[in-house]
Amino acid sequence: MTDERDTTADTDGSHAKHEDDPDGARTAESRAGVAGDGSPPEESLGIAIPEAHVGAFVAQAFEDVERSTEWTEAVDAAIPADARGAWQSLSTRDQVVELLTLADEFDAKATALLEEIPLDRDGLDDDRYERVSDAKRLRRNADILRDGIAAGYAEGRVSDDELVAAVEAFGFDTATIAEREDALDAVSSAYNVEFRPYGGTLMTETEIETESGAPDEFEVM
Repeated sequence: MTDERDTTADTDGSHAKHEDDPDGARTAESRAGVAGDGSPPEESLGIAIPEAHVGAFVAQAFEDVERSTEWTEAVDAAIPADARGAWQSLSTRDQVVELLTLADEFDAKATALLEEIPLDRDGLDDDRYERVSDAKRLRRNADILRDGIAAGYAEGRVSDDELVAAVEAFGFDTATIAEREDALDAVSSAYNVEFRPYGGTLMTETEIETESGAPDEFEVM
């Protein structure tokens, strides 16, 4: 259900954050990082976040600091024109869940492609090279969608309650991204594959040679 659009703007700025009342607190893992089965994610931060700031915390986690995707760009890229009527009928919470679901599907497909590549060959043949290229496109698509969600929050299209409710309903787990990055790192180490480092704050370690230049665009797979 994707439609190719340009969801990448300049890379000089990052999404602005809401100004919130700091009263009240809850943990990041209880509101923003709970897996679908109710257990904390593999890399849960487990730090106390003022309740009024939980939405901002989640949005910052989704934001890719090297992109400046707008909410409308993410929606245009992910939702084809013939599905816009159904999309508009969804609540904002459900729209965010839909984008998170698509991003998660992209991540899972990217990881599967990378894990199918043997790491003990002399190099990448045409088939393996194509798999790496497809995985990198899927990875990029997922990151663009999550960056678009962060933009929706910064633009005031998605409220604190809507964002946190969507993350809880979806059961977002940072382990999915960690697995994707581990699989890509393994292929990169084996075949010296260059790629743009993950720009979000959900992962912090990058010890690989990376591609230069601006972030690429969302691509239909």
